[in-house]
Amino acid sequence: MMHRINKISANIINLKVILCLCFFLQTALEMRAQDGFSMGANVATSFQLNSHRQKQTGIWSSESGYGFAFGVPLRFGYADERAFVTGLDYEYISFDNWVNGSLINSTRFHAVHLPATFQFNLISSLYATAGAGVNYLFRSRYFAPGSNISISSTVQPFQPYLSLGVASIAERGNGIFELSVATRFHFLDLRNKNYINFDAVSSRLISFDLGMKFYF
Repeated sequence: MMHRINKISANIINLKVILCLCFFLQTALEMRAQDGFSMGANVATSFQLNSHRQKQTGIWSSESGYGFAFGVPLRFGYADERAFVTGLDYEYISFDNWVNGSLINSTRFHAVHLPATFQFNLISSLYATAGAGVNYLFRSRYFAPGSNISISSTVQPFQPYLSLGVASIAERGNGIFELSVATRFHFLDLRNKNYINFDAVSSRLISFDLGMKFYF
C-alpha cells in the first residue's frame, strides 16, 4: 500500500512539472514578442563534483562525474551592456565508477534546471555572469550490472545554487551567439534523512559548465 501511495505521489509531482513546463513555454513565446527579449537554444556540457564531508571528522572527499544540458534560454537586455538571462533546461548528471575498463556502478540524476543570471559587460565582447538558480531532480537512480534502482526517495529534489562565470557574446547574422564558462555551487545537502548515511556524511554538488547559446 505504501509503495502505491509513493508511486501516485511521484506521478502527481511529475504532472506538476509537465504543467509548469507548458506554462513556461507559453510565457516564453509571449515575452518573445516584446522589445528587449530574445529567445534561443542552449546546449552545455559539464564536469561535476559530488563533494562529501564526514560530519564527525570534518574530512572532505569527492567523486567526479559529467553531465550535459539543453533547453530554451531567454535573454532580456534591461540596460546598456547589461542583461538578465533565464530559461529552462533538461540536465543529466552521472557519477560512474570504472575498474579495469568495466563499469562497476553509476549514480544518475535527471533534472529540470531553471537559471537566473545577470550579465555585466567587462570589456569588448566579454561579460561577467553571476546569479542563482535551482535544479529539480525528478529522477534519480543507482545503476549496477543487473540492477537499476530508484534512489529518488533518498534525494532532496530541489537543489538551489549560486553561480559565477564569464561569457563571450557577439552578434552573428540575425542573432546573438554566446560562449560561456561558469561554476555552480549547490548549497543544500544532496541527500535527505531517508539516506542511510545521512547522519554521517553530507554531500554537495559542484558544477563546472561550458555552454553555448544562440538567440534568434
